[in-house]
Amino acid sequence: MSEQKKQLSRRDFLKGAAGAAGIAALGVLAGCKQEEATPTAAGTEKIYTPGTYTASAKGMESEVTVTIEVDETRILSATVDTAGETEGLGKPVGEKMAQEILEKQSIDVEGTSGATVTSKAAKAALEDCIAQAKGVDVSLIRGESGTEGKDSADWLGSAPEIKDSQVVKTVDTEVLVIGAGTAGLFAACAAVEEGAKTVLIEKFGEDYGGSGVRDTLAAVGSKQQIENKDDPDKFDVITEMYRQSNGYGDQRLYKVWADYSGEAIDWYTERMAEAGYRFLHEVDDHSHAVRYPIFDVGHSIQFSDLGDDYEGKTAKALKEYAKGLGLEIHYDTSLVELIKEGTKVTGIYAKTEAGYVRYNASKGVIVCTGGYSLNMDMLKALQPETVKMININYSYPGSQGDGIKACLWAGAAMDESHASMLFDRGGIKPDQVGCSEEGVLFWMGSQPFLKVDLEGRRFTNESGCYDHILHDAFNLPGMTYAMVWDADYIKDLERFDSHGCSRMFPHANGAEAVWPLEFNEGVFMPMYREQGIVVKADTIEELAQKLGLPVEQFKATVDRYNELYDMQKDEDFGKEPYRLSQMRKAPFEGVRMSGGYFICTLDGIKIDENMNALDTEGKPIEGLYVAGDCSGGYFDASYPNLLAGCAAGRSVTFGRRAGKLAAKK
Repeated sequence: MSEQKKQLSRRDFLKGAAGAAGIAALGVLAGCKQEEATPTAAGTEKIYTPGTYTASAKGMESEVTVTIEVDETRILSATVDTAGETEGLGKPVGEKMAQEILEKQSIDVEGTSGATVTSKAAKAALEDCIAQAKGVDVSLIRGESGTEGKDSADWLGSAPEIKDSQVVKTVDTEVLVIGAGTAGLFAACAAVEEGAKTVLIEKFGEDYGGSGVRDTLAAVGSKQQIENKDDPDKFDVITEMYRQSNGYGDQRLYKVWADYSGEAIDWYTERMAEAGYRFLHEVDDHSHAVRYPIFDVGHSIQFSDLGDDYEGKTAKALKEYAKGLGLEIHYDTSLVELIKEGTKVTGIYAKTEAGYVRYNASKGVIVCTGGYSLNMDMLKALQPETVKMININYSYPGSQGDGIKACLWAGAAMDESHASMLFDRGGIKPDQVGCSEEGVLFWMGSQPFLKVDLEGRRFTNESGCYDHILHDAFNLPGMTYAMVWDADYIKDLERFDSHGCSRMFPHANGAEAVWPLEFNEGVFMPMYREQGIVVKADTIEELAQKLGLPVEQFKATVDRYNELYDMQKDEDFGKEPYRLSQMRKAPFEGVRMSGGYFICTLDGIKIDENMNALDTEGKPIEGLYVAGDCSGGYFDASYPNLLAGCAAGRSVTFGRRAGKLAAKK
């Protein structure tokens, strides 16, 4: 298939998603009911307590609420309320999922491609409902800390005490991997490849837990980078990561990533090729001088290969590959506590629907449970500045810090400096100040258009790392600013040649953008214009008024910015000339912004070069390995997004290394 046809296929799909508004009413309050309930047959196992159960989860724009009615063996009716979701995108999810719930009688529902956030919210709410109907503690699904209303400083609490009499089952294995996300899947695959008997446990159900590998992964030394003659010098990259971490990052860990990431990416590229998917190195244009170093370390999945129903396909490919080698995966199984014999970790206690299960792991336990971005007690105690900057939180469900806490109870040490992944994409209402009231995911926010404070004055070089402007905005009243552009903004977007996930055009080598222009223009920009988040004006003065900015000062700032564009030299803040734009062609548009799109936390348990957790004296804890967002020693205060896929590249490399090393014990 030609590159042009691939782009057209992707575009057609996105246009279809945007054009679905005609059936939006179907999803406003979608309800389905079985015409006749099947009576309970003699000997049929009773699954549910009859009744009606309701639960909600945060979607793209609103709470998504699911209600089910059950008898002892079946779901009789289902309602999925998506009334507050995105017009033409999230709203139609309700009708489809309500029907699927009845057809499949389980959480195994697909949702709607292109409406991932709404679909995941509906699935999460459905799991809550089913847990209630089965009499299962909902905290098993959500990983709730149980500290609501308590002092957030007591986020760690005490280790649970599980007695042998409470254990309903014991499972013996050699390697136990906890968490079927990005790091966990790579760890499990590596361990089973080495011939170790390996069990992977996941707190969610099969379709929901471990539903995907991050789309962009960073590496140096991959075969593609070498073939493309675009393999960054590993010490240049290490130096940039060290600088971005303010020196808190462990250069020994950076070197482990640099030495082993290429092999991890090559392995993953082969697995994706076997499944029929391309995983490509992202090559960008380096003909322009840049103010902030950019290295082409990113490799990304090509969504056009996955098709419209792309959700979970990469994870499924890895799971099927590993199961073919003997991997066992146990779902609906959550970590409660690590088991130690002397100083060695030998297994865990896990919670399941049936009760507590003891897992004995003779070679090692690998904790890949993610961060704590949904645990407000931990966030308030460890990252109060991050809490202030959270506009929208689309973290993976289950990011409650369970693994971090279990490791700490077992004597491990945690980073004392902290970090989160926050992208400057928090759009707010034109009369809103601050992000205490949740805003919208405004993807174009990371583009280097003119940004001004509420006095109408430019305050920064708009071309840099995503979270730097959020930190800079701490100096502004209400942490609020406005971003503006003119009618030629699409040409500007192409000229800006942004790096990583903010890019909306194909990369120089044809690798696809993760968030293509068609998606932004076909779905999100029309929606935000209609909602009044993005305001439009025929004059600069009118734009100032609609954004609540002082007219004369804003006009003077625009005049000065146009002057800098004409000079092709930013004398005020030093932005690269090719990332300057002008404000001359009507209509003019703008948006207020405050806070960011919160993805995950990046600090965790201290580890050594062998992925062993370290105790408070800096010594490795035998039998305990940690990888992914629950591991530490890598980031501080900021995320170096100009190294595309930096965090996920760490996760896959360290996960794979942990699996190999544990299996060889």
